[in-house]
Amino acid sequence: MGTLLQLIGYGLSIGSLVCYILVLIKMFQNSETTMGVICIVTFILCGLGVLIAFIVGWINAGKWQIQQTMWIWTGCFIGGILINILTFAVLGAQIQGQGLAPM
Repeated sequence: MGTLLQLIGYGLSIGSLVCYILVLIKMFQNSETTMGVICIVTFILCGLGVLIAFIVGWINAGKWQIQQTMWIWTGCFIGGILINILTFAVLGAQIQGQGLAPM
């Protein structure tokens, strides 16, 4: 069960990455080159580029016609959080049941 949840989590992560890249492409297509570069650099340095791109994407979703991409990205994000919580609960219970976790 834990492995299945992990695979679903990986799929949601890949979906989020694809949406991130699509939003970056839209930034560059709409003359937001500076913001696109900031998102890429801050993603590499500290991971904040994803959050910045997410916020900028939602702000400009109507103007850039990316509402569907943003909804998919939001679903992947929320689904990823829920799957990670479930995975932690399932795998934590399995480890504790084997007597490997401290009490």
